[in-house]
Amino acid sequence: MKSLKRIGIGLLAGLTCMFSVSQTALAAGSDNYVTGDNNYRQPVPQSYNVVKTINNIGDYEDEKQYFSNPQDLFVDKEDNVYIVDSGNNRIIKMNSKYETVNIFYGPDKAFRNPQGIFVDDDGDMYVADTDNSRIVHMDPKGNFVEEFTNPESSLETGTAFSPTKLIVSKTGYIYVVRGENIMSIDGNGEFRGYYGQTNIGYDLTEALMRIFASEQQKKFISKRLASSYINLTLGDDGMIYATSMEREEGELKKLNSIGTNIYRKYKTIGNAIRNPITDFINNKILKAVVAGNTFKFGEYFNDDGMYMEPEFADICVDSEGIVTVIERLNGKVYQYDQDGRMLVAFGGTGQRTGTFTRTAAIDVDSAGRLWILDRISCNIQVFEPTEFIQLVHAATSAYNDGDYTTSYDLWRRVLAIDENYDLAHVGIARAYYKQGEYKLAMEECELVGDRDTYTMAFDEYKYVVLRQYFVLIVFLAVVIIAAVIILFSVFKKYAKKCYWNYLNHKEKKMGIGQGIMYSFYTLLHPIDTLEGIRYNRARINMAVPFILMITAYIVRMAYLYIVHFPLASIELGDVNPVFEAVKLWIVPISWIPASFMATSISGGESKISEITFTSMLSLVPYIVINVPLMFLSNILSKTQRSWYGVFTALAYVGLFLILLMAMKILNNYTLKKTIGMMFVSAFMMLVIWLVLLLCYVLTGRVIQFVVEIMNEFKLNFL
Repeated sequence: MKSLKRIGIGLLAGLTCMFSVSQTALAAGSDNYVTGDNNYRQPVPQSYNVVKTINNIGDYEDEKQYFSNPQDLFVDKEDNVYIVDSGNNRIIKMNSKYETVNIFYGPDKAFRNPQGIFVDDDGDMYVADTDNSRIVHMDPKGNFVEEFTNPESSLETGTAFSPTKLIVSKTGYIYVVRGENIMSIDGNGEFRGYYGQTNIGYDLTEALMRIFASEQQKKFISKRLASSYINLTLGDDGMIYATSMEREEGELKKLNSIGTNIYRKYKTIGNAIRNPITDFINNKILKAVVAGNTFKFGEYFNDDGMYMEPEFADICVDSEGIVTVIERLNGKVYQYDQDGRMLVAFGGTGQRTGTFTRTAAIDVDSAGRLWILDRISCNIQVFEPTEFIQLVHAATSAYNDGDYTTSYDLWRRVLAIDENYDLAHVGIARAYYKQGEYKLAMEECELVGDRDTYTMAFDEYKYVVLRQYFVLIVFLAVVIIAAVIILFSVFKKYAKKCYWNYLNHKEKKMGIGQGIMYSFYTLLHPIDTLEGIRYNRARINMAVPFILMITAYIVRMAYLYIVHFPLASIELGDVNPVFEAVKLWIVPISWIPASFMATSISGGESKISEITFTSMLSLVPYIVINVPLMFLSNILSKTQRSWYGVFTALAYVGLFLILLMAMKILNNYTLKKTIGMMFVSAFMMLVIWLVLLLCYVLTGRVIQFVVEIMNEFKLNFL
């Protein structure tokens, strides 16, 4: 059994890797691109060009020319660039013309492995002198002003103080990265508290351990810590922008004055209950699948299609609020707007210009040029924005400033350069929305699959229509409700008649029409219907379950094309009829052999024919719920998705309940034995799925082998 489980896990992991490799390969060779929620890379025009590569400090006195393990850089308001040359224990100052104008070694030339720097508007430098366990404040000429060490009032006075990255706010507070927190120190060197710690949520296992474990066992319970911060910067809006290892809420953060992240989030942790089994599955086996299905900062797959978790080494924010980060592992540069939407991605690992060995720091100057430091290659590359990305920035900035007409015009110019740039359509849709053109906004949103903006526009459009045609809408609603009630009454009466005719005419076999109505009677009286099948099993018509199966499939395909856009779970262009059939039928079809095998060895009385019939009866709730739901969805939007999803879930609850009752009634089991046999049957289903999966993979390998043999034969003998 354990071997079979390992085979299944291996197959799943293998398919996941193949999926991710093929997905990444779709856009291989694209230097500039954006990614959507499905992790697919959409190529975009060139966004930045490398205009300068700085490999040394030039001929500046008799100083060492080359960098050694540089760790940080900072661009001040005059566009002077400060480079933390850690290996040489110095700070290098260059002007905007790439000329070295000064070198600082700290008080008494005593810097020891400095890791970070911040320069205020007056030109004063604050250096994280890491191995000296201090922060050094120097004036613009490099003269010592003061130093800051571990504050005596800190809650962790006894721990080592090794500052690496820091910023200084307009109020004179120093914010220093310190593990899971950002430490705040005032101008007098006093501890002002910790800032920005992430909520780690509630752990049920840990809570139970602390209640029931002995004192000795409690000593071995490890303390859960929040995710660590990596770097931070100060925006013109006074907010602190930071990068972290946080995988639940998001690696990029925008912290307000009280340390709350107000940037785009993956999800809210809240009081989520953790389970060690699901944790193992999510963290060890299905990471790649989960990572590829929802929005993420950066990318969770590298250029080779291998799973990775991004580590954003540094972050910078320009005067327009454009956020740019560098990723340490894949060497990519990612750029986002204030809503957390990706504007562009470029770069990568390598030795050619425009790629990196190991990115360490990034900053932006007043002209929008990006200065990116590579600590392994010991150089700095300067990237200049192209017209395309400048238009994108300007359009984004105009929208944020409330100038929607200008934003619209700028996005049109972006589309003139690249008509496939999805964010331009989103920008135009949002501009339409702000101008009250809700229908036009919805049309733009549908072009690029933007359900959030579509929902905002649709909700407003719905209220406009409701106010304009209120009386007519109320009248139609009353008529529809009355019609539904009448149809339901007629259906109920006819279904009941078919049910009693089937039971009373024991000499006749079930007719097709009679069987279909009998099947739908299951929703009204499931126990009576299932008992009728048990005691009249010889007269059931096996054409009925196949008709139900086909009907459910037709409903599914119709649902995909009729359901309202913001509630759709898949894009129409991605609909695969075969895959949809597999998703719909896999449970009821695989339940047939699984249930038969399980009951055959446990005193069951059910036969294949009646198991097949009742298994397909489980699709009736799906049909009945989804037919009206697909039409009802067109007056709903994403804001009603939660309770809309309740009705969708009811179809699967109904499926489970019918299978449960069928297991009990057809085999005359007790409830306890029925539940046990349900678990056994579910396990049998998993075994069947694994065998089929194995056959699928092996068949693919055999076909691939045969094709390769044929190709070899053609090359050598034809």
